[in-house]
Parts: sequence; structure tokens; C-alpha cells
Amino acid sequence: MKRTLLLNTLAAVIFFVTACTKEQYNTPAISGVGTDTIVLNIGDKFVLAPNITNVKGNDYAWLVNGKQMASGQVNYTFEATASGNFDITFKANNKGGTDQQTFKIFVEKVISLSIDKQLAVPMGKVLDISPTVTGPDRSDYTYEWSINDSVIGKQRNLSFISATAGSFELKLRATAGKQTATTTRTIAVAAAQYNQNAYTVLEYAPSPAKNFNWSIIGTASNWKFGDEYQLGYNAFLAKASDMRKANTAPGLVLGSWGGYAIFQFDHTVANAHGIPDLEVTATYSKLDLPAVYVAYDRNKNGKPDEDEWYEIKNADFGLEDMPDYQMTFTYDSTTTDAKRIYSYLSWKDNQATPVGGQIITNKTFSSSVNADGNISTRGFFPGLAVTDFSTKATAMLDGWKTSFIRKGKRITRNVTGGNPFQQTLNIDIDLAVDKNGESVQLPGIDFVKVQRVIYPFEQDYINAGGAMVDSNMDEGRMLQVGSILDKHLKN
Repeated sequence: MKRTLLLNTLAAVIFFVTACTKEQYNTPAISGVGTDTIVLNIGDKFVLAPNITNVKGNDYAWLVNGKQMASGQVNYTFEATASGNFDITFKANNKGGTDQQTFKIFVEKVISLSIDKQLAVPMGKVLDISPTVTGPDRSDYTYEWSINDSVIGKQRNLSFISATAGSFELKLRATAGKQTATTTRTIAVAAAQYNQNAYTVLEYAPSPAKNFNWSIIGTASNWKFGDEYQLGYNAFLAKASDMRKANTAPGLVLGSWGGYAIFQFDHTVANAHGIPDLEVTATYSKLDLPAVYVAYDRNKNGKPDEDEWYEIKNADFGLEDMPDYQMTFTYDSTTTDAKRIYSYLSWKDNQATPVGGQIITNKTFSSSVNADGNISTRGFFPGLAVTDFSTKATAMLDGWKTSFIRKGKRITRNVTGGNPFQQTLNIDIDLAVDKNGESVQLPGIDFVKVQRVIYPFEQDYINAGGAMVDSNMDEGRMLQVGSILDKHLKN
């Protein structure tokens, strides 16, 4: 009996001791390890500090991608020495059990920049620079190109242009996330000779008007003193280009609403930020402000493509009441009698209920002879001329059309009191906008288009001997454009 009692007591003691031992070594529990990946850059240090419960008798180990890197410590400092993904596993164990948790770390690649070592370009020409950029796969890259303290670009690629010769230190700065990298290159800009004036006339598209004179290359009032050149279309463009190359003064009459001309420089006019880049001389009134469009030959095909045109924002920008207005002009006929010549042309617009009319030019032979002994084209349809003085025969010269459309935006305005005179427009390329009115950044421009966009109110029609005459067709309102100068160059 006593032996049985002793054995029962001993068993109770063993059970009690065993129970106490298991309670002292509860399985460790790790917390404080988030599920988000920790993003670091090369050179960063990051302290990993998990929370632990049940710490009695614990052993600790830290493993990086399966390889043990430290033991016996609760915290671990990870040093980012290489890019890539890293699993940092923390293990804790004791006699009661084991727990482990893994930190996710991603170390981004270092941003690396490189630019061609040899950068050279003539002044007045664009050099497209495309740097090589490697680094982290991110969507928040920003770029800044600068020379000294002047920022000249904020895109990855740079279209570089300089209006002056010299050697310039070009700096590129790239930022992504917390990283920033810079590189510099010297760019050599060689001296070059250019004409200051946009002398080449690529397209001449005048709109007729009363006493309109299509063959003028010079001053409109000097038709009788040799400023008229009755030539075929292509020959006229060549003649106008030659004259404007030698002298900035010769102008072209663009006529009534919709008339325009396109001019080309023999170089790219640099966009110098914050100052005007072009000077356009034209005859207009303060109420007949012409629209100016510019184009940069981005694809280097030598012509202004339709998607390369941008409007220079001015005081009239956005005021158009008809953004897609059109007028069709058609040559009707010419008749003569013993003393006079009569020329007829019609016009019609594109509205749902079209508005139109006819212009009749009545001129005497005796008062229409110019200094060259030819009958003036003043008042004729564009391209129409007297081809035989003795018979007074007329014809459309080669390349000119008997019917054409002028189209563009129309700003309807009361122009009463606005007297046209020759004045200058200072054009800042920084004011170029797209069709949505959004600013665009152009390194420079190669082409300029000048167009008349103001159309007088209907109440500006005047009564002429019982006939209503549209003042849009009035001689005094015709737009004439002269020189178009690169303000950064001197002749």
C-alpha cells in the first residue's frame, strides 16, 4: 500500500515538472513583417526590426535568399550593394518550436546616362540628341537639359539648336524615384552664313478683292512703276523668291479673307526662350490682325507637313465664330470694248445657306498700262493677264487656277475706324499652340504662314451706287505681307 502511494506521488511530481518545462518554452511568434516590398537604391541601408513574443530560450538567424548572414540578433541591417529582388528571412526557435517570417526587398538599378562623345552642328541647324538611359523600371523619370543656368529642354531627347557659334557645355540630369544622375558633354557649334529673311515663297494663295493685284512683288501702290510680274505660277514663285533674297522689302498682296502665303527660311530659326524670334512686316489695321502659323521640319523632308503647323497665339486667339469657314472663288469671264476691259469673278461660301456675289472690274486701257508697257493685272482674277496688247486678248497664265477654295478660321468683327498701315509683328515661337490651344515646345521653325482671318460684319457692307459691296473685298482692307526676319541674325 505504501509502495503504491509512493509511486503515485512520484508520477504526479514528474507530470508537474514536465508541465512547467513546456510552459517556459512556448513557441516564439514573429510579427511586424509587412507584405509590401521594400524598395531601396544601391548604397541604402535598411534596419529590419521584427516584433517577437515568447523569447525565452530563443535562437535567431537571418538568411538572405536562403544563405545565412547573421545569427543571435533580433535586428538586421540590410545593405543594398547590388540590384535585384531579395528575400530576407528571420527565424526564431526554442525548445517550444520555431517561427519564421520573410521581408521582401527590391533594390533598383542605378541610373546610368551616356551621350555620344562627339557633338557638333552648324548654327541655325537642329541636332537631335538621344541619350542612352538605363536604370530602374519606373514611370516617373524626369529629365532636364541645361547650359550653364539655362534650362533648354525637359524631355528625354533633345533637339538642340543655337543661333550663335561657339563651344557649349551641355548637361543632362535624370531623376527617377530617389535617384538622380547627371552627365555632361561639350557641343561644338560651327559658324554659318544665312539670309535673315524667309525669302523662299513656297506657296502663294491670295484671295481676290476689288482692285486686287496678284502680280505685285513690292509695294501695292507702285503697280505702274514696275512692281508687277505677270508670270506663270511657278515662275512667279521663283521671281518673288529671288527678289526677296536680294532685298527684304518686296511684299506680296494676300487680298481678302482666307488669302495666305507660305515662306521658308534657309535655316532653322532658333527658339530663344523669353524673347521674340521673328519680325513680320505687313500692312494691316489694328482690327485686321493677321494670323501667323509656324512649322518645324521635324521629319526633314523639306516641306511643311499638315501636322507640323502651329498657330502663334495672339490677342485674337480663340475669338473665331467660324472655325472651318470656306470661300470658293471662280473666274467667270472677260470682255472688252473700244476703251475698256471688264473682268468678272464670283465667290460663294460653305454655309448651309450660302452667301456669295460677283466682283466686276471695269478698267480703261489708257489708264491701265504700267511701266513695262503691259496692261496692269490690277483688279484681275489671280493669274489672269492681257496676253496680247494689240488685240487685248486675255488668258490664265500657266499654273494658275480658274477656281479655288480658301479655308480657315473666321473672326467676324466690326472693322470701322481701323485704317491699315505698314507695321511689324514680333513673334515669339514659345507662343505656338496646337489645334486644342495647348502650348507646344519647338526647338525652332523653318516655315511661316501668314493669313488673313478677319471678316467684316455684315453691317460693314457699304452701298455703292445701289449695289451692296462686301467690305471684305474692299481694296483698302487687303492684307499685304513683306519681310519675315530672323531676329537672332543680322544681314
